[in-house]
Amino acid sequence: MTRMRVVGAGLAGLMVLFVLVPAAASAGDKDKHSRYYRGETSQGEPVIAKTHVEDATRLGQITFSSVTINCEDGTQLQGSMGISWALPMSAGRFDFDDVFSWGARHLHGRLGVYGGSGTFSFTWPALTADEQAQLCTTGELTWQVERTAAKVAAVPSSEAQTRITVGADGTMRTVTSGTQGIRTVITSGPDGTMSTAVTSGTKTATGASHLRNYDGRTSQALGMFVDTEVGSTIKVRALGVEWSVGCEDGTQFDDQTNWVPFTVPPARLDLDYLLLYGAAHIHGRLGTHVGSGAASHAVPTLTADEQAQLCTTGDLTWRAWRVDAGARPIVP
Repeated sequence: MTRMRVVGAGLAGLMVLFVLVPAAASAGDKDKHSRYYRGETSQGEPVIAKTHVEDATRLGQITFSSVTINCEDGTQLQGSMGISWALPMSAGRFDFDDVFSWGARHLHGRLGVYGGSGTFSFTWPALTADEQAQLCTTGELTWQVERTAAKVAAVPSSEAQTRITVGADGTMRTVTSGTQGIRTVITSGPDGTMSTAVTSGTKTATGASHLRNYDGRTSQALGMFVDTEVGSTIKVRALGVEWSVGCEDGTQFDDQTNWVPFTVPPARLDLDYLLLYGAAHIHGRLGTHVGSGAASHAVPTLTADEQAQLCTTGDLTWRAWRVDAGARPIVP
């Protein structure tokens, strides 16, 4: 089973960069064939843009360095968003609309020889404190730019940064680089499948300890795993669960979730998390050789008409059994 998804905390400082994979550049794609623009949004924040004019004018990049995102429960986030794309323009006009399960982007406007203007919006689904689906959105904002002679520097990075790349086939790759060296890579397929790899620069504690590895499955007949480090405390080094998630509009998708290390009481496996991106609850007994308990998972997504909906597994059970060299024979 692929070892999977983690969504980090610290969303108030989130930097969101939507970057679409550009088409291959031609040999003549030089700065002298580009036009640069800068200006402001209707929120009074900077915006930069670039067009390519070597063959036919096309949008190369537009970046909104700071946008305010408002959620229905009053939560307010500050982030950045941008699009880098060989987007064709007709008489300087471009239109981009993209709606998918995890968010919606709309960008419209015109860039001429001396300046340009237009509108943009970004919407994504989130969870409230009581695990209900809600919308977080910029609303429709306007932007206006003037042509500048020099290339404008990129948006400055923040301590915790998320970069999202969307391929031409709809595959989305999210890379989050946060504090303490934790780096999360989430790959979402166009069919809703998701896999995650997590690396952490945080060193593990030294001292005498031994590892236990468990495989398992939930009542959905999907896999899970638990890796523990037993010493003076019991640390869950890795916990991953596969889920089949059903949404309010009748759609269904497979999800996979992984958690970075955390400490548990002896013979217990207990985890509760609630973030804007999702929630999970896993509780039960994890003994020396076997374990069992209850689990649930909830994720907010967008419907086709850009409304937030709740997708959930409902209440599940799980069972796990030890599989490392120290395990006794157990029939799954």
